[in-house]
Amino acid sequence: MAIQTSVLETFSTVFTGEPREDTVAPAETVAQSREDEYLNDLAHVHGLDESAVLSTVTSRSYGEMAARALEGCGAGSDHIDVIILAYANTEFFVPEGAGSFLAEEFPSAKMVYAVTEQGKLAPFTALKLAQCHLQEEECERAAVVAIEQRAVPLVDDHDAGKPEVDAAAAILLSRDVSATGTEMPSVALRKVGGQAELGPLVREMLRIVTAKLDGDPLIVIGERIPRGEAASFSSRVHRAEAGRVCTGVWETLDRSLRGDDGDGGYSGPVLVMEYDPMLDQLGVASMIVP
Repeated sequence: MAIQTSVLETFSTVFTGEPREDTVAPAETVAQSREDEYLNDLAHVHGLDESAVLSTVTSRSYGEMAARALEGCGAGSDHIDVIILAYANTEFFVPEGAGSFLAEEFPSAKMVYAVTEQGKLAPFTALKLAQCHLQEEECERAAVVAIEQRAVPLVDDHDAGKPEVDAAAAILLSRDVSATGTEMPSVALRKVGGQAELGPLVREMLRIVTAKLDGDPLIVIGERIPRGEAASFSSRVHRAEAGRVCTGVWETLDRSLRGDDGDGGYSGPVLVMEYDPMLDQLGVASMIVP
């Protein structure tokens, strides 16, 4: 029996204003003295001297950010089996309590966990994991939430290492056992070999993926993906704006499907592509919007 995974809903949001001192869930905090010591050790490894700035910036609750995105895409009122969070964070800050918080907020979820230290491609890894869960008979719905915030910059990538906003983007996926066709989403992570090789690899991946599709797909690309390559395969190409780390393409996908970019009411295949220069990897995800 063929299993097709479809995008039920998307939602993205930006959190405005400065976070309050009491917005971080207790399970997501670390004693200040321990945190300073930890960050100083890491700063030394990475050749940084700004650990004090990192330790004094108030961050938002990752659990509450994810909860708002999930409620926006309907997960609050519908049954959901698996929730996977995706952070671009390095080891400077890994929120340990967000999953526990969400397990209480969404009691139907049998499993809640996070992937991190994957940079821009963390949501692609999360989507690949969601696909594995949805192939199991007991899992009918899964959600992926990408989260980033200004208080948690990355290292080594000065062009895209610090988000300009606090943002979260969620994708709600369903398992339809009655549908026929190729299992979706299909996620690929490929080593690039440097910026010069990015264009040829993008073209090759688009050729492979679109060869199996029927119709003109909606394509969403990251800021570093050559637009001309994508435009050769579709008349619907939307580029994510700069200033995001791992939420940009997913916010752009949400905006496109809601009609802000002219594709409201769209149904059919969707391709999302992002390049992470830190990992030198290309992420490609194909999904079906029913």
